[in-house]
Amino acid sequence: MQSISVLTISGEQENDRDMVKIVEVARGYFPTQTWEGIGYIGKLSFEHDFKVVTGRESYGAFLFQKLINKLRRVRDSKKLVSLLLGITADPMVAMYHFFDRTNFKRAFYLVHDYVDEKVGVVSLFQVNKGSSSRLVAHGLGHNRGLRHHVEPIDLMYSELLSSSTLQVDGFCEVCLRKLAKDKTDACNCPQ
Repeated sequence: MQSISVLTISGEQENDRDMVKIVEVARGYFPTQTWEGIGYIGKLSFEHDFKVVTGRESYGAFLFQKLINKLRRVRDSKKLVSLLLGITADPMVAMYHFFDRTNFKRAFYLVHDYVDEKVGVVSLFQVNKGSSSRLVAHGLGHNRGLRHHVEPIDLMYSELLSSSTLQVDGFCEVCLRKLAKDKTDACNCPQ
């Protein structure tokens, strides 16, 4: 069973303790013993890659792929065996290039969460406080191998991030079986 190592990234507007509390609440959506615990390892200040302007406000933003690569280097340098989860209040943006009949164009998309088996990052940019722990739980679900699907009570269904009906047992039967299987595999219990 692994733990979650939490790292806060840049941003002065959020209290680091509040961000760790968000992860603790998110962990509570899962069956007990899914993760061993949560460890706060510190705050990193990365330089923003560019500015994003919304309305009259200007924000420093991170390029998604660069931020993930930085987190992988941090995880490798600290020799962590647990999930390294970075949390930021700043925008995180994915950039895509595509060909549009006559020339190449760029498209930018706001990314709220990306989590795999080893590293993850969650951007709480323009996410209300009530949805922030659900957003983190959504990312943690990806870490456990859960995917998006349309079960109406499933935490991994992205539309539920804005719903107030999510309950602690907000997983479909398929996802609960997967989480239970992972739990028994992790403890190597005889079956």
